Amino acid sequence: MRLAVWLLAMVACGGDPASSTTDGSAPIAPANQWTWIAVDGTTCGNGSVAGFGINPSGSGNDLFVYFEGGGACWDANTCFTEQAAVNIATTYDATQLGSDVAALTIDRASAGALAPVNFVFVPYCTGDIHAGSNVMNYGSAGTVHHTGATNTAAFVAALQQAFPAAANVWVTGSSAGGFGATMNFHRFTGAWPAASVHLLQDSSPFVPFITNYSTLQAAWQIQFPPGCTDCGSDFTSAFDAVASAHPSSRIGLLTFDDDATISAYFGYTSSLVPATMELVGDHYTHPLTHAFVAAGTSHTMLGGLTTIVGPNGELVGLWVEAWLTGDSSWATVKPAGD
Repeated sequence: MRLAVWLLAMVACGGDPASSTTDGSAPIAPANQWTWIAVDGTTCGNGSVAGFGINPSGSGNDLFVYFEGGGACWDANTCFTEQAAVNIATTYDATQLGSDVAALTIDRASAGALAPVNFVFVPYCTGDIHAGSNVMNYGSAGTVHHTGATNTAAFVAALQQAFPAAANVWVTGSSAGGFGATMNFHRFTGAWPAASVHLLQDSSPFVPFITNYSTLQAAWQIQFPPGCTDCGSDFTSAFDAVASAHPSSRIGLLTFDDDATISAYFGYTSSLVPATMELVGDHYTHPLTHAFVAAGTSHTMLGGLTTIVGPNGELVGLWVEAWLTGDSSWATVKPAGD
């Protein structure tokens, strides 16, 4: 399990990131340290320039991209009163990046085969699961730039220019970040058509919305995956569209069957278990799509690679490593009877 544990190990921060700006040309950053790359033409929720963090290896072209999570908001109450999404009023910069990646320091000396991988951290500051394309005026409460999708398009363009020869690209995210990684997956496969591109969704199950779906669509102007004609009425269709369009990509879901955070945001007032298991049983049937489902109401798994155990006794870290490497043993894990 060394690869998976090293990949997302929670270790001490190794210093403050540097800062740079790109207008879409190749971002230049020193190897083996985090650098904040502000991307011209992108915006965080408060209208300030958005960007991404990068920790280049200096010796390879492959990419591991992580989309940050942190709630969602779609009206004055959720964005400003409840503050249900992170960084909506934040002017994101190198200092904020340093705080967010404090637990993601890269130890290349013990990385083995993953030492040449370039790590990318996509901050979450738009409240729209990285999928919006709208500037929304919420009256006296304020204005929010829900521009996660247009931001990501610019980030991918900059990364493609910096690493055009990438042969492997792993796209991941937790919670809102996992939804964002999925909704933007086509941008990565389009940028690197000859590469092996794979997706890991941490606590990002595409279960149906019970409430608010039309409201958040109007607020965010979601950019759904290409060809998804049913996405406007059925959120699960977004997953099916991505999985169907990328049959050679490994797409994995980590989730607790009764995730309380997902229940709250999606409007479930009773157990989420039936919706979770219907999603896994009926939709993770595409080629190379599998899920790791553990019983419980907790939220996110990537921080517990060495502690979270599935119903068959398998550590989630081993399952993630099998996804990462394409091991033939990689398969769906779920509670018996579900």
